[in-house]
Formats: sequence, structure tokens, C-alpha cells
Amino acid sequence: MSGIHSTHDSFAFIQARLGSTRFPKKILKSIPEDSGVTFLDHIHRRLSTVFEHNQIIFLIPESDEESIRFLNSRGYLYFCGSELDVRDRFRKAAKHFGAKHIFRLTADNPFIDINSIRYLYEAILEIKDTYYSLSMSGLPLGMGVECFSTASLFYDSEETQLERHIEHVSLHIKEFPEIHKQYRLSPPHLQTLDIFRKLQNGEISHLRITVDEKKDFEMICNIWIQLGETNPFFGAEEVLQLYDSNPNIYDLNANVEQVVFTLPKTKKNKRRVNVLYGNPIQFGYGHFERCKSLSIYLQLNGYDVQLIDSFLEKESNIPHIFDTREIEYPVQNAFYIDNFNHPPNTTNSTFFLPHPSISIPNEVSLSYYSSPLSELKSTIPESSGKLLVYAGQLDETESTQLDEFLLRFHQSKNQVNPHFHSIVRIGGKKPKDSKIEYQPRISYSEFLREIDSSEWVCTYFGQTMIEGMAKSKKVCLIGISEIHETLGLFAEQKLGIPYIASLSNLNQIDHFPTKTDSKKIKLVRDAHTKILSWLNSIN
Repeated sequence: MSGIHSTHDSFAFIQARLGSTRFPKKILKSIPEDSGVTFLDHIHRRLSTVFEHNQIIFLIPESDEESIRFLNSRGYLYFCGSELDVRDRFRKAAKHFGAKHIFRLTADNPFIDINSIRYLYEAILEIKDTYYSLSMSGLPLGMGVECFSTASLFYDSEETQLERHIEHVSLHIKEFPEIHKQYRLSPPHLQTLDIFRKLQNGEISHLRITVDEKKDFEMICNIWIQLGETNPFFGAEEVLQLYDSNPNIYDLNANVEQVVFTLPKTKKNKRRVNVLYGNPIQFGYGHFERCKSLSIYLQLNGYDVQLIDSFLEKESNIPHIFDTREIEYPVQNAFYIDNFNHPPNTTNSTFFLPHPSISIPNEVSLSYYSSPLSELKSTIPESSGKLLVYAGQLDETESTQLDEFLLRFHQSKNQVNPHFHSIVRIGGKKPKDSKIEYQPRISYSEFLREIDSSEWVCTYFGQTMIEGMAKSKKVCLIGISEIHETLGLFAEQKLGIPYIASLSNLNQIDHFPTKTDSKKIKLVRDAHTKILSWLNSIN
């Protein structure tokens, strides 16, 4: 890999206090009412899908004894500081925990958008600036998060000592863009939504998913009834889709006033590029996920990136990046990802995955691409005997074929073959046997943690294979289609990754691979840099 990032220099700091003027003690109110799940619980649960426990810290005033008792009862980490000098509270917490990068949240926003946090985390891992401010633009009020470096937090001058700077933690960073690089990213997971475009264009202006007054609280509880009971981790996408179908539900708190500050305008001279990804149902979710991460990387490097799922002839003059396998479109400036007709030895193409069309020597550094989160060094210990299975879109029959094969080795006493103490399957249809732990889908960050904690990873040829290899797991492959069977045999021969069999032939296999030889392949996560070089060359 190109380097291991530490998780312990990035922290989520949530400022929380009981003494709200308009709505006292709101942070300990339950959503829904009488559920016992408070604002702080909702925030911690959501953050836990991205951060490890010791990265989530509540920052509270020293006098908030009720908050201290509550946080202790939950086992949440917290730091006490000045009630009035909130910036000082953050500075002392940053010094205490050794933070280099800070995600700043407030406790009156219980429904933060998890996907946005993921992409901001990815951005932080790519940013090289000492002083910076980072956030997502266009989100409903109260669902976003802001990030900044600790160096920016501690930046001082005669002009940053005003009362508003003490009360509002990052205002001194935003007011001086000539010192602190300002990154305002467009959320890639929302760009294909028509309703998001309306929000960006100002056609929608009163989406308040934050709590300052009791009307806001009633609004939050209504949203939970509509969305949270079926999906407790709903995000900005679901909130916008609810508005699209039932806009009147958001009228309840539309007239609540919000404190705003006039900030210096930053220059917007970004160059436009479209990234067209293959339909996840047809191509698998790996293409979509890596294109979203690619979007963040290119935005950080000065491009206005539009993530699209269909081609528009009228935009053929705009540079396009295609992650659609062999499908091509009439575009003047095109870059191709994993396209058999465009080998990576050309300037306008690269492979994010290895390909049979390119010869691979016995000892090689293999260029690939995935989210920078895949390189995070986790503190989660590996569980010996744990098998993680990624099944993607397998139907019920295919899922059963795979499960029946794997269960033969569950806690097997056969010393020749591995005996799995646990089998966790992500994707496919619900297992018939309860011995297999099952999740239809989980967040990308949680999925990476599952890989970290597993000894074995069983999947088909694709992005999960690469991420398992990059984390030095014992990876093995199955064939879910004719092309995946061909790719699986190629991976076994050239990459040292065992290929077991096609799904229909698994019942004929009486052994499970005992080792892999993929460690001889050195993976270098650099395929995306070629795309940036190409874009810079045509602009």
C-alpha cells in the first residue's frame, strides 16, 4: 500500500450544553419521546458507524453535572471545559487527545448525515494543507459537519480575539480564507437526485433538521416517525426524498430563525468534469463506491465533479471519466477505467482492478484504487477463525448454494481444512441457517471494519478482493457468473488468490483453501493520480 494512516489523529468533537436559552436541556430529550434514546445517543450511534469509540468525544461545560452523569452512565467519552469560551474548550480537548484533525458537531443536530461524514473523512486523508476548513455544501440545515485542522483551531492574531470568535469555534478560520484553505465539497451520494439540485438552486430553503426551539423538536420527532422506525440511520438522501413526496411535513418549523454570519466569498474557478458510473444493480456497487471516492479526490484538486448515472449528449464537450466497463460514448475528452478496449499503457485509461489483458510478472507492484479509508490502521483485533463473505446481489438460490458450502467448514474438526468460528455474510438473501450472521447492507466504513476483524475474506473478483488483499487477509474467490469464473481463475494463476469454484459446482468441492500467496503482490493505491494528471493535461 502507499502508506498506513492512523485513525487516532482525527476526532469527532461534539459540543453540548444543557443551558440552551430557547430550549433548555434539549440534548437529553428522547427521540421519539419516551423512547429513552436521547439526542446524544442518536449522535453517538451515527458516529460509531464511521469512527471508533475512542474518537468520539462530547465537549461539555464543567458545570453540566447532569450531562456528566448521563455520559458516564452510557460509557461515552467526554471532556469538560469553559462554558462561555467554547473555542478554548475545543483547544484544550484537542491538546488533551492529541488531535490533528477535528470533525466539529453540535448536540442540537441528532440526525447528521453519515455518508457525508464518510466522504469528509476521505478528504481529510488526502488534504496536505496545514491550515484548512472543510465541509459539504447543499445539505439540509443540521445534517452537515464541518472539519478543520488543529493548526487552524489554534491560529491566533489580533483579529481573531473578538467575542464571536470565542463563542463560535471555527468562525476565525472561515473569516480568513487567505490563511486557511477553504474546501466546500459537493456530496457525491446526492448529486443524481433531482430534489438535491433544487436545494442547490435555492428552490428549497426551509429544511431545518436542527433543534433550537420546541417546534424544531416536534419536527424532528415527526421525521423519525416517517423515516427512523424503518431505517434508524437515514440520511440526507431520505430526508430529501421525503420532502419530494410530502413537502408539507417540513412547514412546522419553517419560520424558526437561524443565526447566520456573513463570510468572505471564495473564488469559484473550478473546471468541470463528469464521472459516469455503471448501474450498481448491473455492475455491482464497487463501481459506484469507488467513483464517489474519486469524486472527492478530484474536487479537492480543483475540479467541479458531477457524478452521473446516464449520458447526456448535450454535455459531450465536457471531459468524462467512464467506469462502465466496455460501454463507450461519443465524447471528445474521455478517460476509461477498467475498459478492456483501453489498456492502461495509454494516457487516458487505467485499471482500478487487475485485468487478464495485461501480463503480470511474478514479482510486481500492482496499481489499484479504492477509498483512502481502506488504508486506515484499525485498532480492532483480528478474530482468528472469522470468515467474512461478500455476496453482493446474489439471489436466494445462489445465496443458499454458497451458504451450504461454507457451513461444511463451520467449527469443523477436520484439521486439514480451516474451521470457522463465525461466518458473517454481507449481501445476498437472508440465510436459512442462523449460524451465518447476516447483514443485507452496511456502511462502507463498517464493512472495512468487518474486513479488519476477519481472518478470511470470501468473495468474487472485484473491489472487495482488492481491499482484502490490501489488508493482508486470506482472500479466496467464487464464480458468480461466467466472466467472474474466468477472472477468478486469472486471479489464482497470476495473483495467488485461491479460486474455489462456480456457485453451481460448490457442492462438488470438499475442501476450503488453506493459504493464499497474494502477499507477493505489492499493492500501490495510485491509479487515481493518473486521472488527475490526464485532467490537468487537457485543461
